[in-house]
Amino acid sequence: MDWNMKKFIISLAFVICSSSYVFSEEFETNYPSQSYDLVKLINNYAEHISTSESLRSVSDEKKEFLSDITDIVPNELKTKLLKLFIQLSSSKCFKDLKFLTENLKKRSEWSLKMLDAFGKPESGLLIGNMKWLGEYDECRGIKAPQKEYSSTGGFRGRYCTLQIPLTLGNHTFPLSTAVCLPDSCNPNGTIASIFGNIFKEFNLNYTFDESMEEALGNMTLSCKPTTRKLTSGAITVICFLSLFALLAFIGSAITIYEYYAKSDAVDESESSASVNDKPSINGEIARNGSVEVLVSEPRKENTLLGIWLEKCKPFFNCFCVFTNGEKILNVASSEGQLPSLHGIRFLSMSWVILCHSYAFLGMIARNMAETIQFVDHWFLQIILNGFYSVDSFFLLSGFLVAYLFFQQCAKSDGKIPWVYFYVHRYIRLTPVYAIVMLFYTFINPYLADGPIWPEGDYDKNCHENWWWNLLYINNFQPIADQCMGWSWYLANDMQFYVISPLFLVTLWRWPKIGYSLIGIALSATFVANFSITLVYDSFTGLGNVVAAATDIQGFTVKWADFFDKIYTKPYTRVGPYLLGLVLAYYIYKWKQNNPKKLKLTTLAAGWAVASAVTLACLFGLYHQKLTTVEAGFYNGLNRIGFGLGLSWVIFVCVIGQGDVVNSLLSWKVWIPLSRLTYCAYLVHPIVQNGYYFSVRRSTEFSHISVILFYLGFLIISYTAALVTTLLFESPVIRLEKYIRNKFAS
Repeated sequence: MDWNMKKFIISLAFVICSSSYVFSEEFETNYPSQSYDLVKLINNYAEHISTSESLRSVSDEKKEFLSDITDIVPNELKTKLLKLFIQLSSSKCFKDLKFLTENLKKRSEWSLKMLDAFGKPESGLLIGNMKWLGEYDECRGIKAPQKEYSSTGGFRGRYCTLQIPLTLGNHTFPLSTAVCLPDSCNPNGTIASIFGNIFKEFNLNYTFDESMEEALGNMTLSCKPTTRKLTSGAITVICFLSLFALLAFIGSAITIYEYYAKSDAVDESESSASVNDKPSINGEIARNGSVEVLVSEPRKENTLLGIWLEKCKPFFNCFCVFTNGEKILNVASSEGQLPSLHGIRFLSMSWVILCHSYAFLGMIARNMAETIQFVDHWFLQIILNGFYSVDSFFLLSGFLVAYLFFQQCAKSDGKIPWVYFYVHRYIRLTPVYAIVMLFYTFINPYLADGPIWPEGDYDKNCHENWWWNLLYINNFQPIADQCMGWSWYLANDMQFYVISPLFLVTLWRWPKIGYSLIGIALSATFVANFSITLVYDSFTGLGNVVAAATDIQGFTVKWADFFDKIYTKPYTRVGPYLLGLVLAYYIYKWKQNNPKKLKLTTLAAGWAVASAVTLACLFGLYHQKLTTVEAGFYNGLNRIGFGLGLSWVIFVCVIGQGDVVNSLLSWKVWIPLSRLTYCAYLVHPIVQNGYYFSVRRSTEFSHISVILFYLGFLIISYTAALVTTLLFESPVIRLEKYIRNKFAS
């Protein structure tokens, strides 16, 4: 089939879709389908016009047109064509389209804008420019005037997208183009379903071959809603979030009031001291020339409201943004802290956001076919192998859990409140996680719009599968069904935490057994990775994506298998977490034994080995096409190897021999940013997708573009994380502590 015929098929689809084809029930009632000739039909129809108000709009020109086609179409088709034509002539969509055509001839401004909003064929088809987005805002902003003495007109523009599967060689690409229709038309669905599978219905198989029928049947037309109203779920979530905002306002207002009340007390004390020439406050003499600010008893009104506020003040103070903000932004280091971990945590989060900036840009890139050339550089292996940023989180999580556990055991002689061990962890992570999930499910769909903005009033996966997330088992779902797909990490981390006492207790009480269990677990995760790679003929991720670029469809299938079967599963990702447990125990015992500093030769050898292993994991796949067995060994060992390299960095920094590296990672600026990392991880994909999905134009993929986007995403994500922490995370943490102290007292 040549391209001219394809254009005819596309044009036919436009006409039928735009006209909202549906067979007329009224016409079927008056004229049942039978094998009568077209002339008789027209005569009967002309008689029916005199008694049917709904069909008076069919003009003599249309009747003449029906007569003209008598010699062209077979008799079997005449009835169906007449029914279709009558329906179109009485359809408001058809009338509005005809009104549009009339105004285009007159070159009216609104009609020209409507035509201008259509997607036009663009250059760059061979480099991946498959989205002709047209003019989204121009289309939706159109308001057609009402035609005099008629129901025609008075419509607004409706932005629609026609999806056309385009076959080039052995590959099929989803070409899409914008269509601006009157909002009286709403032809959502496949082209075949929209006009009732026109080939079979009209028996056109004698004219068109199967390839043409398939090309038309695979095309779909979807239209954006012209107006959107908040759902009851969205309104409920807004009210719930507003409650937190109100509590934050009350808590902050109380703090402000007390601050100014104390300031007034200081002013009055100074005035009194200057008059009496005696440095006293309420009869108390100040010592060493300093004044202790006290709120005098007479200033406290003994009212029910005052008593109630005094009792509720600790509760409201948990929501105070000033108190919480001071704790977050505090950069003072106390004894026993490990400042280098703050730098590792923030830099790992920055690495995650950078990789996602590259990955998500593919949704709006107009030159996707050229991206392989852009990433075909050894330095870009840092992006392609950015999965290690998550492994650093696993290592840090295991290290901190074990380090705090061993310190607690030393204080309590190994007695640990295990119920609190789990309850505290769940309360620490889940409330803010659930709040972000509520926001993402019900509020995020209303934050913006655009040609590629996802349709729907809520996120379907979250609406149906939210309980998987709250139970932290969502990593066992296919990634396509997961709510907040990036939250698979949280499920893994919680699962590792649940099984951690098995290793922690044995390390504390029976170190040899503990080391043996961890060795067995590390061997098991190697076997799991190796076996899954061999069974499913999997690959090693994106590190050798250039080698796999020759088979795009095969690469896509393998990538889905890799992500669902290896990347998100706990038994394949637990290696770095186990290394964190071992590292914490080793450092704890190291400090207990008061060792001497490492020799220079030992330090040099450690840095050399750690650097070699880490760099091999990061850059070892460049331009390498591995066999299945080689890929199995790589998948089984690479995360453990990266974890060992990072463990060395943590070790030398904690024992005070990290020198320049420790100074860089312990920079005080990282401390508040590190405290925001959890919320930054939760919200940063919402920020990135919110921008990418709301664009009106495709973007040229380039490293400069990505870096500029990345810097913006980094700043906005951490700003959103600060707000989320102040309003939700910190109040819940302090409330848990407040309630625990109440029960303890």
